Amino acid sequence: MATFKKILIPYYGSQACKRAAEKAMELAKESGAELTGLKVISFSFETIVPSDNLWEAIREDLQEKAKSTLADLEAMAKERGLEIRLEIREGDITAEVVELANEIGADLIVMSLGGRVKRLGGFLGKGQQRITVRTLVSEAPCPVMFVS
Repeated sequence: MATFKKILIPYYGSQACKRAAEKAMELAKESGAELTGLKVISFSFETIVPSDNLWEAIREDLQEKAKSTLADLEAMAKERGLEIRLEIREGDITAEVVELANEIGADLIVMSLGGRVKRLGGFLGKGQQRITVRTLVSEAPCPVMFVS
């Protein structure tokens, strides 16, 4: 089995994400890899928020929800005797996953296979959580493992 040094887990709190995180943690435990969990906040505020004050209130709420989501991931890691670095980013989900994978030198990205994925160009997730499979696989600096 391959050994990994740095594993990135894009995480949104769904059951599918939890299964992917469990697999990533299993691999990390076997290989001694460092784990990084990522939650990306992504939406176009220009089209839905009429004022800066409202945007700041929404942004703060989304940051708190992201922290709560990642706290669940952190608890999963602690239960397994693992440490995990947590990141919250804002922007395009695919771009942020690829950017962080590059920054940390990830040698594996483990994420859930959710949404409607019928072919390589399909989408993962729903609504603003959509990631184009083709784009992610072609731009990622390392292999991407999808867990269903």
